[in-house]
Amino acid sequence: MKKETKPHFSSSFLFNNELAINSKSIFMLNLYLNGLDKKPYTIDYNTLLMSYHLWKGDDIEDFCEKQTISYFLFNPLNDSAGAREAFYMDIREFLIGN
Repeated sequence: MKKETKPHFSSSFLFNNELAINSKSIFMLNLYLNGLDKKPYTIDYNTLLMSYHLWKGDDIEDFCEKQTISYFLFNPLNDSAGAREAFYMDIREFLIGN
Protein backbone atom coordinates (compact mmCIF):
# COMPACT_ATOMS: atom_id res chain seq x y z
CA MET A 1 0.00 0.00 0.00
CA LYS A 2 1.56 3.29 -1.11
CA LYS A 3 1.49 6.39 0.99
CA GLU A 4 0.06 9.38 -0.77
CA THR A 5 2.64 11.91 -1.87
CA LYS A 6 2.12 15.62 -1.90
CA PRO A 7 3.93 17.98 -4.27
CA HIS A 8 7.33 18.84 -2.88
CA PHE A 9 10.16 20.81 -4.38
CA SER A 10 13.25 19.48 -2.67
CA SER A 11 16.69 20.76 -3.31
CA SER A 12 19.16 18.65 -5.17
CA PHE A 13 22.41 17.44 -3.67
CA LEU A 14 24.07 18.66 -6.89
CA PHE A 15 23.66 22.38 -6.11
CA ASN A 16 25.75 24.35 -3.65
CA ASN A 17 24.54 27.24 -1.48
CA GLU A 18 24.85 29.70 -4.39
CA LEU A 19 22.66 27.42 -6.57
CA ALA A 20 25.64 26.66 -8.78
CA ILE A 21 25.89 23.16 -10.20
CA ASN A 22 29.09 21.21 -10.57
CA SER A 23 29.44 19.59 -14.00
CA LYS A 24 31.62 16.81 -12.55
CA SER A 25 28.78 15.89 -10.18
CA ILE A 26 26.35 15.65 -13.11
CA PHE A 27 28.82 13.45 -15.00
CA MET A 28 29.28 11.16 -11.98
CA LEU A 29 25.51 10.99 -11.40
CA ASN A 30 25.06 9.83 -14.98
CA LEU A 31 27.74 7.17 -14.53
CA TYR A 32 26.23 5.92 -11.27
CA LEU A 33 22.75 5.65 -12.74
CA ASN A 34 23.61 4.35 -16.20
CA GLY A 35 27.17 3.27 -16.71
CA LEU A 36 28.94 1.80 -13.73
CA ASP A 37 28.51 -1.79 -12.67
CA LYS A 38 29.57 -0.89 -9.12
CA LYS A 39 27.79 1.99 -7.40
CA PRO A 40 29.34 3.77 -4.40
CA TYR A 41 26.49 2.56 -2.20
CA THR A 42 24.52 -0.56 -1.42
CA ILE A 43 20.79 -0.50 -0.83
CA ASP A 44 19.13 -3.11 1.34
CA TYR A 45 15.65 -2.88 -0.17
CA ASN A 46 14.02 -5.01 2.54
CA THR A 47 15.29 -2.69 5.28
CA LEU A 48 14.39 0.37 3.21
CA LEU A 49 10.83 -0.84 2.69
CA MET A 50 10.41 -1.73 6.36
CA SER A 51 11.77 1.69 7.41
CA TYR A 52 9.37 3.40 5.04
CA HIS A 53 6.35 1.51 6.36
CA LEU A 54 7.33 2.26 9.97
CA TRP A 55 8.03 5.92 9.23
CA LYS A 56 5.42 8.31 10.60
CA GLY A 57 5.88 11.07 8.02
CA ASP A 58 3.74 11.68 4.96
CA ASP A 59 6.26 13.12 2.51
CA ILE A 60 8.25 10.60 0.48
CA GLU A 61 10.72 13.31 -0.59
CA ASP A 62 11.55 14.04 3.04
CA PHE A 63 11.98 10.34 3.78
CA CYS A 64 14.34 9.85 0.82
CA GLU A 65 16.39 12.91 1.71
CA LYS A 66 16.81 11.79 5.32
CA GLN A 67 17.71 8.24 4.27
CA THR A 68 20.31 9.59 1.84
CA ILE A 69 21.95 11.88 4.37
CA SER A 70 21.94 9.14 7.01
CA TYR A 71 23.49 6.59 4.66
CA PHE A 72 26.39 8.83 3.73
CA LEU A 73 26.98 9.95 7.32
CA PHE A 74 27.71 6.31 8.05
CA ASN A 75 29.67 5.83 4.79
CA PRO A 76 31.72 9.02 4.39
CA LEU A 77 34.37 7.48 2.14
CA ASN A 78 31.80 7.06 -0.63
CA ASP A 79 30.13 10.44 -0.12
CA SER A 80 29.86 12.88 -3.02
CA ALA A 81 27.14 15.04 -4.51
CA GLY A 82 26.71 12.63 -7.42
CA ALA A 83 26.53 9.58 -5.16
CA ARG A 84 23.96 11.25 -2.91
CA GLU A 85 21.77 12.25 -5.82
CA ALA A 86 21.97 8.76 -7.38
CA PHE A 87 21.13 7.09 -4.05
CA TYR A 88 18.20 9.46 -3.54
CA MET A 89 16.87 8.79 -7.03
CA ASP A 90 17.27 5.01 -6.69
CA ILE A 91 15.38 4.74 -3.40
CA ARG A 92 12.69 7.20 -4.47
CA GLU A 93 12.08 5.29 -7.71
CA PHE A 94 11.89 2.01 -5.79
CA LEU A 95 9.40 3.36 -3.24
CA ILE A 96 7.17 5.07 -5.77
CA GLY A 97 7.30 2.10 -8.11
CA ASN A 98 8.22 3.87 -11.35
